[in-house]
Amino acid sequence: MNVPWMSKHTISESASRLIKNYQDMAGYQVGPPIPVEDIIERYLEIGISIEDLEERLGKEDVLGATYVNSRMICINEKLLDDKAEGRLIFTCAHEAGHWVLHRRFVSVAGRSEGQSDYIICRAKNAREPIEWQADYFAACLLMPEKDVKDTFFEVFGEKSIVLENIKSSIGGTSIYVDPCAENWHFLASMVCEAGGSPMFPSTPWPSDYRSSPCLSTKQEYNSAGVYPA
Repeated sequence: MNVPWMSKHTISESASRLIKNYQDMAGYQVGPPIPVEDIIERYLEIGISIEDLEERLGKEDVLGATYVNSRMICINEKLLDDKAEGRLIFTCAHEAGHWVLHRRFVSVAGRSEGQSDYIICRAKNAREPIEWQADYFAACLLMPEKDVKDTFFEVFGEKSIVLENIKSSIGGTSIYVDPCAENWHFLASMVCEAGGSPMFPSTPWPSDYRSSPCLSTKQEYNSAGVYPA
C-alpha cells in the first residue's frame, strides 16, 4: 500500500498526542514502560488477539496485522515466546502506529481499488514507507523523546558522549572500554534500564571482565560509561 511521506516530527507528534490523550482519559501521568496494550484497548478501543497469522493468511514471517473495519489488531502467536517480549511489545506499538497513521488510507484504498481492509506486517517488508513510519511511531511511543533525554542525562550527565571511532582505541583486549560504535548497545541498555523501558533485557557482564588490564571491577566499568551496574 502506498502512503504519503511523513516527517519524523509529524510521526513523533502523533505518538506524543496519543500518550497525552490517554493520560487525560486515565487521569495519571504516563511514563516508561508505556502501557501499550491498555492504550490500544481502552483509549483506541481496538481489540487485540493472538493468532497463528502465518496459517491464517498463508504467508511466512508475518508479525502482526491491523484490521480496520473490525477494529482488531492481531499478533503472531510466535511472539509469545519469552525471548520475544521486546518484539511482542514493539509489534503492538507498531500496529497502533498503523491505526493512527494509516487507517484512513486503508479505507480509501479499499473503496477505490477493491483492496482488503487490513495491513499485514511482514519482516521482509520493513523498509517499505508504510512499515518504516509505523516502526518510527512505535519507537516514539515506547521511548518518548523527553523521557529518553532526561534519563540519558541522569545516567551520563549533560556532557555529550562522542563516538569518535568504531572500535576501542585501547588495544590488546576484547573489551571495548571507551565509548565507541562497538559498545553503543551497552550505553543504550543503561538508558533503557534506568528509564524503565522493557525493550532491552539487562545486559550480562562479560565473563572475562576481571581480566581486563585497564578495568578490574564493575564499579570501574560503570564509571567508564560502558556497562550497567
